[in-house]
Amino acid sequence: MIYQKSFEQDHIALIPLLTSCAHLHSDPMIYTDLSGNVVGCNSILMALMNAASLKNIAPVSHWFFPHGVDFSYILSNSGNYRGNIEIGGVGYDVAIKSEVIWLENTPIIGVIFRDMSVIERAHTAERYFEQLKNKFLTNISHEFRTPMNAIIGFSDLLKDSPLNVWQEEYVQMMSLSAQSMMRNIENLLEMMQVESGSIHVHSALFNPLDVYENFVQQFFDVALSKEISLMFLIDPNLPKTMMGDQDKILAILRNLIQNSLKFTAKGGRILVEVLIVKEENNFMEVEYAVSDTGCGIEQEKMKTLLRPFASAWANQHRAHDGLGIGLGLSHKYVDMMDSHLMLASESGKGSRFSYRIKHQVNEKASFDFVKGSRAVIYTSEHKLTAQGALLYKYLELFHMETKSIYDLVNPILHQSDVLFLDMPNISKSQIDAIKSTYPHLNIVPILKLDDKKSTDLSIEPDLTILRQPILPNSLYKILTVIWRTLPKELIVRSQEMQPISHDENIKILIAEDNLINLKLLETILLHEHFRVIAVDNGQKAVDAYLKEHFDLVLMDIDMPIMDGLMANRLIKEIDKRDKRGFVPVIALTAHALVGDRERIMAAGLDAHLAKPIDKYFLLQMMDRYLKIAQQKRQSNAV
Repeated sequence: MIYQKSFEQDHIALIPLLTSCAHLHSDPMIYTDLSGNVVGCNSILMALMNAASLKNIAPVSHWFFPHGVDFSYILSNSGNYRGNIEIGGVGYDVAIKSEVIWLENTPIIGVIFRDMSVIERAHTAERYFEQLKNKFLTNISHEFRTPMNAIIGFSDLLKDSPLNVWQEEYVQMMSLSAQSMMRNIENLLEMMQVESGSIHVHSALFNPLDVYENFVQQFFDVALSKEISLMFLIDPNLPKTMMGDQDKILAILRNLIQNSLKFTAKGGRILVEVLIVKEENNFMEVEYAVSDTGCGIEQEKMKTLLRPFASAWANQHRAHDGLGIGLGLSHKYVDMMDSHLMLASESGKGSRFSYRIKHQVNEKASFDFVKGSRAVIYTSEHKLTAQGALLYKYLELFHMETKSIYDLVNPILHQSDVLFLDMPNISKSQIDAIKSTYPHLNIVPILKLDDKKSTDLSIEPDLTILRQPILPNSLYKILTVIWRTLPKELIVRSQEMQPISHDENIKILIAEDNLINLKLLETILLHEHFRVIAVDNGQKAVDAYLKEHFDLVLMDIDMPIMDGLMANRLIKEIDKRDKRGFVPVIALTAHALVGDRERIMAAGLDAHLAKPIDKYFLLQMMDRYLKIAQQKRQSNAV
């Protein structure tokens, strides 16, 4: 600091303190008397003034323009005043902060000038780099997803072709590796979005039972290949619709389930629970939990487990893949929804991750319950199996009076309504023998999807079968037989896993500019006996749509000549002009970052499916929208 000589002589003892205070600031700073005359100035301001001494510096009130700004007014608005000053012939946009300092009985004023133009330039640069980063994320996501879609898609098609044992193993390894790479890329991109603050909570209405039951289907193939028992306990008392950010809830569950599948050995068990823990007024607190019998986590590692990349080295050490991002990302998502990710684990025995989300209920429970029905679960073991215990919990949630037995000669069966048989290798003759002893009893065998006896029992017209995995909707259909609210014939048919029903008159238009992915989609749909017209840009899609009628359109978004959004708008205009009715347009796109789905849906497309495309979900979505279109045509005809 440089001081007026007279001021320095009068306050020699306080000069070190004033200088220390001035050194706390990196902006131009001065000390003035009450009239605005400068008595002290730091070197930054001296350099701006290009002044040799303080004598050459005019009073502060002369710095402001337009002239006439009262210095006392500026001081009275300390921290809030922003205006223009001229120093050394150069204009500055500044924010001014001031404070009165008493030196014994003499007041002086410390004034700090912050150059706002520098801050504005910094903010402009920050916005520019943020836009650049978002563009980079979008491009890298698109460039990864497009080829990965072909790799994963054709690998899945190869699985369904005649292969020898070695070829099956090679294709399985290729598919799992591609999925693992895609999962790591997705987590990394999402983490970058979260860190940049571009991801927010988006609550919307959704049907929890439908969403969660559809969601779980994607994990069974991996669990089956690793011989892991994967079970889901989804509360049937969940409302028909409720508010929540389903994308983030499912993203958290996906990461937790994939981690459990990764760290659980052959023959292990994983249980995923979605249970109501509290109801109050119009709100419902739901606990989401994933438990496994995997390797567990050591106590000292729990503290750093949720940090991004913290577990990457441990994964490599254990010969597992992964960047260690999934748990950190899940933790951030849970935190965004005002909850906490809880962990209980014991090394060598397994782990349990859980979190609770508060949902607003829109429509009450999906199912109608009949209380008082009596169910019995039989197992040939001396205790319930894991699946038997799961069924026991389900039946209690369905308000059934439930007991377990280990001997079929039991008086309880005379007083029961339904007997669930949890036993391997059950035969038709065994079931007939039980029926002859208890003719009033509904008998339901529990079968795995890959059970060899399944095909033999499935063709029995009077036999109701509960297939694993046990889920609320399939169990409810069986219970309605017990409650006599649905015809048994309907339940038997609905229990069978039927392929998507359609005929060869259903015509699909595909618009996709990547020829490899176009070939993939064409192959999948032709294999399902659809009639397919394939084009490689939006303009050709509109031209083809003008010439003939289609039942459904699969539309890529980024295409040359005309993109998918514009093509969709023109197709909807053609539907309206020609009164063609509702024709679903489904976006199949590599735009899969947070916010992309909302943007595409807002542009008028009917559904969004992100690449890489899962064949099961693609056909399921097509089936759903073909049925919606059919229902709309029928209602319009009436």
